[in-house]
Amino acid sequence: MNHKRRNFIQTTIAASLGIPFMGSNLISDSLLNDQKIKISLQCYSFASSLFTKKMNIIDFPKIVREDFNIEAAEYWNSPMIDKKKDLNFIRELKMRTNDYGIENTFMLVDLINYQTGESKSLCSNDKIERGIAIEEHKQWIEFSKSIGCKGIRANLWSDKMTASEVKSISEDSLGELLEFSNKIDMSIMIENHGGYTSDAKWLINLIKSIDHPKLGTLPDFGTRNFCIKTAPKSESEIFGSQCVNQYDKYIGVEEMLPYAMGISAKSHSFKNDGEEISTDYKKMINLIKASTFKGYIAIEYEGAIMGLYGKDSSEYLSPTEGVLATKKLIEKYI
Repeated sequence: MNHKRRNFIQTTIAASLGIPFMGSNLISDSLLNDQKIKISLQCYSFASSLFTKKMNIIDFPKIVREDFNIEAAEYWNSPMIDKKKDLNFIRELKMRTNDYGIENTFMLVDLINYQTGESKSLCSNDKIERGIAIEEHKQWIEFSKSIGCKGIRANLWSDKMTASEVKSISEDSLGELLEFSNKIDMSIMIENHGGYTSDAKWLINLIKSIDHPKLGTLPDFGTRNFCIKTAPKSESEIFGSQCVNQYDKYIGVEEMLPYAMGISAKSHSFKNDGEEISTDYKKMINLIKASTFKGYIAIEYEGAIMGLYGKDSSEYLSPTEGVLATKKLIEKYI
């Protein structure tokens, strides 16, 4: 897609809204920049399509703009594992980003081996494994910078350690990462992602103890994301077992918002009236609007991947349908 085609699309959109054309960045400049909260799209929403090779990550900028008329893209590293040092891929992705008038925001970094289920953690009790995780995060910070992102999303997965032990290790790992990321003006956001990070008070205490301008939170609406402790997981369970220590996610999001650099609007399935089954979007959006947060709220539809690997796929929408349903909800209350 070239610049003339992009300008044509923007002119057409402007005409349909009764707005005079004001240049190639009409949508972002005249309609969105004055909004406190803007909408972006996290490519994890298409995890099922990416895993089954029905979608190529290089097409994401086109999908964001043409299928959803969204101005910002949030990435996920898993579909680009073999692209970290591919200069041709980086150039092509940047070109398409520019051609479609997209802003790249953040990169969700998961260090998971999907064949074995093993992951490398910044909070590993094994110093060698932790060092490997730190170095791989540095590589993704560099890659994210190269495609125009402002920072990365990281999680602090831990196992069989106390809260104070995880905090101490997190301070060391994040301290090293921040020293690296700060040199290239990149931020690091920690999301509530199970374990101690699902305890918003614990997470905020960690953020305060490190006290770095490039470190913040990323509140995720997911109920599971605020599960501090789960029951033992069976081998047949892909998406986890029952939660036995659940943090109130509305309280959690509200507590994390003063330190938030981004937000994940997690969604799974929807009622007949369009409301999300597990999250009161009106309540969540009102919390955000009442806060000092200003930035992007990323659509992160997880239903399709749950339908692909879960037991009952009939209750979930397709990636496109799920993204549209989530976008409609955000726009309803924003």
